[in-house]
Amino acid sequence: MSVRNLRPCLFALLAALLVLSPLVARAGGRAIIDVTGAQFQPLPLAVAPVKGPAQAVKPLAGTLQNDLDLSGLFQLLDPRSFLASPSEGLSASEIDFTKWTAVGASALVKGQVLATSSGYDVELRLFDVNRGTQSLTGSYSTSKMSLGHIAHDFANRIYQYFTGEKGVFDTRIAFVKRYGDSKELFVSDFDGHNQVALTGGKGLNLLPAWSADGRRIVFTSFRNGSPMLYLVNVETKKVHALHPAGDLQTGASFSPDGRRIAFTMAVHGNSNIWVVNADGTGLKQLTDTREINSSPIWSPDGKRIAFVSKRAGDPQIYVMNEDGSGVRRLTFQGNYNQTPDWSPRGDVIAFTARDERNDFDIFTVNVQTTEIKRLTQDEGTRNDEPSFSPNGRSIVFTSNRNGPTELFIMRADGTDQKPLGVMNASTPAWGPWTD
Repeated sequence: MSVRNLRPCLFALLAALLVLSPLVARAGGRAIIDVTGAQFQPLPLAVAPVKGPAQAVKPLAGTLQNDLDLSGLFQLLDPRSFLASPSEGLSASEIDFTKWTAVGASALVKGQVLATSSGYDVELRLFDVNRGTQSLTGSYSTSKMSLGHIAHDFANRIYQYFTGEKGVFDTRIAFVKRYGDSKELFVSDFDGHNQVALTGGKGLNLLPAWSADGRRIVFTSFRNGSPMLYLVNVETKKVHALHPAGDLQTGASFSPDGRRIAFTMAVHGNSNIWVVNADGTGLKQLTDTREINSSPIWSPDGKRIAFVSKRAGDPQIYVMNEDGSGVRRLTFQGNYNQTPDWSPRGDVIAFTARDERNDFDIFTVNVQTTEIKRLTQDEGTRNDEPSFSPNGRSIVFTSNRNGPTELFIMRADGTDQKPLGVMNASTPAWGPWTD
């Protein structure tokens, strides 16, 4: 069977559990969106205009709405449809919920910003429109948090309120960005904002991967002529080499406990998977074939490693135990499968495959059943390099569907694909939770 004919991924993130809304069930009086079901329609949510100084309201409200939109959970209602008075208050007793029901809202977010001598005080609230009650409140000061991080925090609280799961709006993404002949390592907020360069100067810096604590990134660099592995401290930007052995080092990933790093290393022309302690000691070889073995990625429990191998002729996805034993082939469809990333939920591995048209698209393979599902199709010629969010509910990837290669985000079932506005970027790696 050709890769092109594989059906799209069918498992959806959210289910319809009908009580007061087609998407929301009630557990102990609290709204819960089922994230395990097979049907999904976004929850209608209204974000009322935030009151306060425009210079503060604009970045706060813009970031909050963008977070909720990128989550894929919500249908953000058009403010032009709102019927409530602009002077409506911030407490439940001051809100005419019938006017929010009339525009189709199931949930409502309201907020205000007050100027202070040290910055701004921010109040944000979530309401259950059907019940006419307040669900969440958040009080913040910009003397402790930026407006963007305030928005991310409250979006996380909304996400967790409706799903029971931790949100990812305060996480970061590492990626490589091209500048002329140079490729530099960057990190940004999950939404592509606040980009910071970690490497500088002319050179090739590639394939970032995060440590479990989010403090370090291992990457491949040609800064000394040949590809070798380096570690960079995300805060200080200090870089040091990991291990000097071998002819070529590339494609590294940290173990979930942060103590080990799996990577590809060529010795006497043979590329195999190796593992080393994070301090550069304890080098150990895991595979030993003449065919290329590359791109190792750890399972969430640290007991297995997925990788790419040409031992059967074409690049395919394999999995083995952490000590190199028990090698098992996962993909048998397509003739060029690469860039695996293991879901933090442990059930599937996302990867890039080339179809018969020589287009690249993103797929998943079930680790137990080897079932393949397609996530992207007929959107440009390259959709590749998937990386899961730390809760396993979203994927960041690259696509050339709009021309230059840029970063996109989608739900883990391939739906709700949206650009992040990060252009000329490649090999994104979604960072861990750090709190």
